[in-house]
Amino acid sequence: MRLNDCALGVLTIGLGGLLTVASLRLPGVPGQELGAGFYPALLGMAAMLTGLLLVLAGMRQKGEPVLQLPGWFHDGWAITNVAVLVLAIGLFAAFAVPVGFIPFAIAIILAVQLRMGIAPPRAALIAVLGAIGFHLLFSKVLRVPLPPGVLEGWV
Repeated sequence: MRLNDCALGVLTIGLGGLLTVASLRLPGVPGQELGAGFYPALLGMAAMLTGLLLVLAGMRQKGEPVLQLPGWFHDGWAITNVAVLVLAIGLFAAFAVPVGFIPFAIAIILAVQLRMGIAPPRAALIAVLGAIGFHLLFSKVLRVPLPPGVLEGWV
């Protein structure tokens, strides 16, 4: 997918503006001249300047469509794969805490593998081992706390 430089510039200006406004709401740091929002505000203003330059570059491109869709966008199989991925991420965000990381990771890995045509016994084994491996990597090596959910007390 390709956005025209004008459209991408407008989007960048808008996101930079949101970042700038959000950073102004951050509290100051006692005893320091620069508060917590200084660098995010600086990045937001840089994004707005970049967006303005993109809009100016886009105005020089005559006749280019605002949005060009890639070839796979017309393939039903690929669209379904994207939908499965977006649904999995949304469900994980909504239910990760009560259900837990490991059960959700097993379900997501299993669903993706079955969608790809992997045999169910092999997909189940890979999903279980992958979920446990990811849990160990994030919780023990990277020290990222993951929600235990229904496995509270077991992990």
